[in-house]
Amino acid sequence: MQTVAFLTNHDKAPLVADSLADSGFAVITVDSFDTDRLGTFSREVSRLGSAHETALTKARLAAQLGGTRYGLGSEGSFGRDPYLRMLPWDSELLCWWDAEQGYAVYASQGGSDTNYAQRWVSTLEEARAFASQAGFPEHALIIGQPGEALFCKGVQDPAHFERSVLDALQQQARVWLETDMRAHLNPRRRQLIKRAASQLAMRLAIRCPACQAAGYSVHQLQTGLACRDCDHPTPQTLSEHWLCGACGHAEVRHRTGFAEPEHCPQCNP
Repeated sequence: MQTVAFLTNHDKAPLVADSLADSGFAVITVDSFDTDRLGTFSREVSRLGSAHETALTKARLAAQLGGTRYGLGSEGSFGRDPYLRMLPWDSELLCWWDAEQGYAVYASQGGSDTNYAQRWVSTLEEARAFASQAGFPEHALIIGQPGEALFCKGVQDPAHFERSVLDALQQQARVWLETDMRAHLNPRRRQLIKRAASQLAMRLAIRCPACQAAGYSVHQLQTGLACRDCDHPTPQTLSEHWLCGACGHAEVRHRTGFAEPEHCPQCNP
């Protein structure tokens, strides 16, 4: 077993341990760095870089602070789904870093199985309804916003929740509520991180045919597979461009056969 250091303050190591063990890595936690300095979901600190850049920063720090060759970083992003822009969406990214060879391997998972939500409430009944929909108290809540007199994160005690909401409503007309998306307080998010870890393990298991480095993977997809009926190019994958992050070895793997007419913009507009 090789050791990979995981930079996390939110108890994520158990979520990835089993999957990475299958790839020959024992996960240790590095929590000596406050990851909130790189951005918070509750907006006290804005994330300056992209999710990929932030995950890579965490992975590099993990290896450095843990004194290991390999580091692991995780970054979550929340918003609307990428298809219809209607459903709340959780995107989870893992970055594995090899400090000796200086390259990274990424894996990601996304899904709508999230309680990500925010709402202004003006009564205790509205607050209770929001809490119920969010899966409270198993899933924690945040009351108030940064800079306000009342700003409580990680709320899981029902009595504390109701008391805080009532106290705030005595001082103001409405109270801001939102779900706490930190992994140790959000079971739904933890499940998606587990899925991302499974994908990472599968990627690390693929070795470069030239140098045998872990993480040989598809770098780019090219669409245009011809339709079986009319030979028109379709959005289906025509070829896969594989790349090794360690040595730069690359190859193109072409897909054989044809796309079904149901995927053809000419046969099925």
